[in-house]
Amino acid sequence: MSDCKEIPVQFGSEGSLIGVITTPADGPLAPVACLMLNMGANHRIGPRRINVKLARELASRGVTSIRFDLAGLGDSGPARGSEHFLTQAVYDLQAAMGLIETMLGVRRFIVIGLCSGATNGLSLAVADARVIGLLMFDGYAFPGRRTQFTRAVHRALAAPTNPAVIGKTGRWLKRKFSRGAAAAAAPHIFEPDPPAVTEALFRRSMMQLAERKVSVLMLYTGTVHVSDRNRDQLGPFANEPFMQDFEYEFIADIDHSLTSIASQGTFLELVAEWVLRVSQRVGSTVTGSGTGALDGGMAASGRLPAKSSGAIAHC
Repeated sequence: MSDCKEIPVQFGSEGSLIGVITTPADGPLAPVACLMLNMGANHRIGPRRINVKLARELASRGVTSIRFDLAGLGDSGPARGSEHFLTQAVYDLQAAMGLIETMLGVRRFIVIGLCSGATNGLSLAVADARVIGLLMFDGYAFPGRRTQFTRAVHRALAAPTNPAVIGKTGRWLKRKFSRGAAAAAAPHIFEPDPPAVTEALFRRSMMQLAERKVSVLMLYTGTVHVSDRNRDQLGPFANEPFMQDFEYEFIADIDHSLTSIASQGTFLELVAEWVLRVSQRVGSTVTGSGTGALDGGMAASGRLPAKSSGAIAHC
């Protein structure tokens, strides 16, 4: 028997956002739903289809999720407005929450943000109190000198025996020191903020989440960050009082793109267990949340809400 149902949906104020809702095939729904979005410019399925696998794993444990493309990415059309891309991402995520609430009655959400998705997820969590959980996978990192030195040594030692590293290093040197380097380094719309600005934003945002008692898991991988001794990736924030209630995991054996089946399994189990713990904290404190299977949640209207469409498919 299938553990889940999957519904392709088209939604948003302009009907241009495309995604898939995955929900348990039967039984009660958890009082929270998960939002999964793009990692960089990648399609909503995530690296190695990890969002698809995670959505089905969560559904087997009673948790609904929606994976979708933000405006202008994957299958979703571009936004017609001129909002900053971070602001637009928040609007898109709020549209996804509104869709889940209308269809299933679930009013509390967890954001699963991989890489750049962590930035969008943090922006949403700060802006919308319906977010009660945030997972940031290889998101914000503030490694100190010791961590950066260790990373450089590891990569230097790997270079002589790893053709991929040699090639990557050569390409980096060419970009850095070629005649066209100055032009290529010119500021543009996606240029990252100066470190001081990023640190100030991170501090302010995390303090707000701590005040609201939002559950946060910061998950870091070995291939990006190499080593970790004592919350090294948080740098100056590691010992801040407001950070102490947030969970932190460094797993040296998994990589940023979740390449191996073993690393995917580790990721799926860790994330699913964390989501269930967050869901249990919500528990009976959430009133009016969806308690029936998908068919029951849709029975009130007999159809999908306006600006959305879809067909149910068994996993």
